Amino acid sequence: MAEPWQAALIGGRSLLSVLATLLALLLLLTGCARAPHGAGAGVRLRVVIRHNGPVNDFYHYFFLIRNAADPSGQNGPIPVILPPYLNGFATGQNAATAGFTDFVEYSRGQRQPTASGYGLYHVPDGINGDPNRNVFAARGEPEYAVPPSGGTTLQFELDLSRLAPSPGEPDPNNGQLPRYLQVNIVATTTTPTNPATPDPDKYVDAMGDQRLGSGSFNTFLTIDTAQNRIYESSSSVGYLGYEPLDDVYPTPKDPGVDIAYWSIRIEGR
Repeated sequence: MAEPWQAALIGGRSLLSVLATLLALLLLLTGCARAPHGAGAGVRLRVVIRHNGPVNDFYHYFFLIRNAADPSGQNGPIPVILPPYLNGFATGQNAATAGFTDFVEYSRGQRQPTASGYGLYHVPDGINGDPNRNVFAARGEPEYAVPPSGGTTLQFELDLSRLAPSPGEPDPNNGQLPRYLQVNIVATTTTPTNPATPDPDKYVDAMGDQRLGSGSFNTFLTIDTAQNRIYESSSSVGYLGYEPLDDVYPTPKDPGVDIAYWSIRIEGR
């Protein structure tokens, strides 16, 4: 017969076993989410994007980043909607520098498939590179990623250190974590590259109002990562983060690419 202290130890082990099983089941149900933000993590962008309908695993959802140490937003990423499509999803507001240097994509049909469906990519040569060439270097998955699993929301966390230029590339931040970033969110049904033929199946939404004549058609956002804070969209006309419903270009045909809400939270400062 076990002594009382032995019985307590056996019972404790049984309880730990049950808890471990429950934790494993919870991780399975969350769709293979990667490790969340914790005390040992660096400075991160926590991004949440909610759509007006279920996310389609074989559409393409982009979080575009321009790492240029540019506090005023002299250039930034904007969606591509008509030929010439170039890379099929985004370009820069001007050609003076790269319109974006990095991006996170969610799609089960992306160029470098990942377990979570989210992939991080870098433009070769960074701020001096050309994203219109449609050549990108895969950098794995974000630190934390939650697949939509049939729902309307995309969510991930990206450590700012992952945006560091590759060896030999210009570093606008001189070895420090980037502070000022230009960002945009683009959701699109297709990513065509034919320079001459329009794709009738391409529908696009991005930050701002994508209806022609809206005044915020080619909007991007400059964020300052120097302190913990949150940037988020609003349904109020005139606000910098104005994000209306049913503004998919050319028509609001598919709610799966209609961005309903977004937030970008800086954590870890």
